[in-house]
Amino acid sequence: MLKQKYHQSNVSVNSRYSIKVKSMARSGMALLHDVLEDPKLNKQDKIYLVFDHDEHTPQELLECFDQAKKSRYDITILFSNICFEVWILMHFEPVTAAYTRKQLFAKLSGEKYFNEEYSRNKGQKINILRDRISTAVKNANRISSPSDESTKIIKKDPYTNVNLYLKDIFQTEQY
Repeated sequence: MLKQKYHQSNVSVNSRYSIKVKSMARSGMALLHDVLEDPKLNKQDKIYLVFDHDEHTPQELLECFDQAKKSRYDITILFSNICFEVWILMHFEPVTAAYTRKQLFAKLSGEKYFNEEYSRNKGQKINILRDRISTAVKNANRISSPSDESTKIIKKDPYTNVNLYLKDIFQTEQY
């Protein structure tokens, strides 16, 4: 879903800014390092790094948040714990219990959700989610806040802050 939703053609439709989306198949510090080493980056650019808790240690995550904040660039981290599928599930219901990645994939494969093997079609069924974004934002607002500190974010499970930045990314008030 993220790759399609944040694909350049989808992002720039409602935005006043030139937006470039780059999938880097990286996460955490490796992703941040690759972004900071990009010679095409300008200090004026607004950068959103999107990644999950995955197998990163708390120390690695804190270092990534800290380095992003200290960098000379305007970097915002969109973070989900344990994985991005927490955000996807919030399109259907509030999420207050911790799940494993496997449990989330199994749940999203169920009849009430995607009604097919989620892991095989991950990101391909955006039409199911499009009309549910306001529900996802409302559900995510219950567990995240703009004032959340990185030390608290990495411990919260479930957690996502994707909801906090959609209006900025898409330059809209509709969510």
